[in-house]
Amino acid sequence: MSAPSASTPGPYAMSSPESLAAVKSIAALDKNGNKPYSRLMELRGGSHTLAEKFRLAPGQNAFKYVDEDECEVSRDAKPLHGANIDVSGGELQLWYCQGAPIAMPVARVDVGNGNAQLVAPCVHAVDVYVEVDGAPKEDGHVCFGADANASRAASVAAATKKTLYGEFWMDAFLKDGPKDGSKPWATIVRSERWSDSDGYVYLPLMAKDVDNALMGDDDLTYAHALMAKWAKLLKDVGAGEHEFTISIRPRGVVFEDDDGDARFDAVGGSSSGDEPEAFAKQNLIGQHLSDPAAPGMRATWTMSLGADQASGAGPVRKAQEWSKNWPAGEVEECVEMAMRFANQGVCGAKAAEMARGAKCCHVILSDGERGGGIKQAQYGDGEREYDYFCAWALFKNKDGKPDSLGAQIKFVVKRSTIENFKEVDGDWRSGGFEGAQKGVESVTALTITNAEIDAAIKRDAKYLK
Repeated sequence: MSAPSASTPGPYAMSSPESLAAVKSIAALDKNGNKPYSRLMELRGGSHTLAEKFRLAPGQNAFKYVDEDECEVSRDAKPLHGANIDVSGGELQLWYCQGAPIAMPVARVDVGNGNAQLVAPCVHAVDVYVEVDGAPKEDGHVCFGADANASRAASVAAATKKTLYGEFWMDAFLKDGPKDGSKPWATIVRSERWSDSDGYVYLPLMAKDVDNALMGDDDLTYAHALMAKWAKLLKDVGAGEHEFTISIRPRGVVFEDDDGDARFDAVGGSSSGDEPEAFAKQNLIGQHLSDPAAPGMRATWTMSLGADQASGAGPVRKAQEWSKNWPAGEVEECVEMAMRFANQGVCGAKAAEMARGAKCCHVILSDGERGGGIKQAQYGDGEREYDYFCAWALFKNKDGKPDSLGAQIKFVVKRSTIENFKEVDGDWRSGGFEGAQKGVESVTALTITNAEIDAAIKRDAKYLK
């Protein structure tokens, strides 16, 4: 197939025959450099790894699954379509992968001098369609945010607020749903969009280890809610053997920002001149759907549900584990300091965001990179060194309800900071983990219910005697 001609530049649906033709064509977009789209496009990170391991060229895709919590996806993932899956272990994670970006082109624009540009919408949302035993499920959940039980309206409001430029388009985009009138079971939303280097959509549905499935709350802003909604679906369909069909359709948008500039992804390279911007403003502003007949975005499988899987109980994050390697003589001292310093510094600031008005009610002494207990860190030739230990601080939601979300935050307690061989801080203090940028510290912050915090306090009582 050849790439769309300049006389019919678009718009066309993502992953439509015209869109797929552009990514499969060997025709050059940049005639001066003789670079076709497939050479300009570079999937990176996990997307590159999966495309390579699954042998996916541009225009090819795969829907796979894993049913165990400890696995290497590129090695252990199995084809989803036609599978009979054993979920008695409580694990099911789906991976849709393609050899091209999820944000597929919707237009081709000539930019002069023999060059062309492929234009793709910004993709922050993927519509998920589900059928069980042939019956479509059309609940219309919007999955976004740390609160798995948030209402649809609350999820829409959070996504609108927390997505860059979301106030210009996100509210109506999510409330109205797909413009073709189709009714998804759920719409998953990322504040950080699927960019032109991202080639997979991760769908964790069932998990025992929530943190392992989430792979980081900040990136997967939809995952916890998705797992909770899936648990409710399984309760509705009940125990026994069922046939499931899932389809995904990435949904994108081209919008105008506060300066009146069109926002879109220039897939396959940087824009040249004003032609893509002018074309986008004239022809592409608004919502863009994936082709409902796009190959490979649909899979069917069977699985038997027992009473546990059909209970409706979604995954719950437990408190982190107490270090099993902590020197007994340091426990009392470190707990006292961690309880005090958790309310200060970067840990206290993060707690104020996540559990407004709360004070640390429990700490868990945690292993750092070098194990449990007080350790010494050194950098360079000794120009910077300090004693430190790691702890998780727990903060309950002040409303006191068992299911309300509080916070658990991993931070560092530090002492005796030396810079340029001069002591600048000889006392213990609250700190964070230092990144590549000198002087910038951060903490790891996760949501947790009040009930699980109470369970952790009871669990860890034996360490505090």
